[in-house]
Amino acid sequence: MENNVTINKAVSVVAFYFKNAGHRLKCFPKRMEYDGRRVEFTETGLRHPVQKGKSLVHVFDMTDGTADYRLEFDAENLDWRLVSIADAQLA
Repeated sequence: MENNVTINKAVSVVAFYFKNAGHRLKCFPKRMEYDGRRVEFTETGLRHPVQKGKSLVHVFDMTDGTADYRLEFDAENLDWRLVSIADAQLA
């Protein structure tokens, strides 16, 4: 999807956490509340850590089947941020 809208707002996220072979927790967003609506994620795309200053931020590309969402999770502050939405209906 090419119609990308920058949001950059704090959001409420329900996430699952799993232990991997290294006994470290991995986080995966399941649902997000944004702008008064609930978004259920159906697939996880890319997931990668990024160093922002002294904080480690995990970037997630998610989809609900209609739109694509980029989320960031600040592991130090335990904050979620909706960075952008890409949606064909925004054209």
